[in-house]
Amino acid sequence: MIIIVKKLKMEIKYKQFVIVPKCPKMSKGKISSQCCHATFMALEKQKKDKIISKWKHLGMCVIVLSCKDTHALTNIATYLQEWKIPYGLCIDEGLTEVEPMTPTALATGVLSEDKFWIFETMKLLK
Repeated sequence: MIIIVKKLKMEIKYKQFVIVPKCPKMSKGKISSQCCHATFMALEKQKKDKIISKWKHLGMCVIVLSCKDTHALTNIATYLQEWKIPYGLCIDEGLTEVEPMTPTALATGVLSEDKFWIFETMKLLK
């Protein structure tokens, strides 16, 4: 018996974006922890928003992107603030791998598909 499984194309209506600078270099563990901190900070700002429960119900899609450096990361934060998009910017204390007060990760709140265009030119973190 042969079973054919069709791939279902799932429409993703809500996403959270996380951005990590390529410079300074950080270990995978450091990047992971900084992404978690930024994600939590962004979601805390948005916790009363009904979009969160919709996002949770639809699989909690998170896209991790990269940017050139910390300057680019802080520029993105400035634009998000101007556009009134919730975000969390993680600033490291500098106890392990990076200098004190280094921006290490930025996460948006959960966004609906009408705002995905903001990140369409950015590359996935690899």
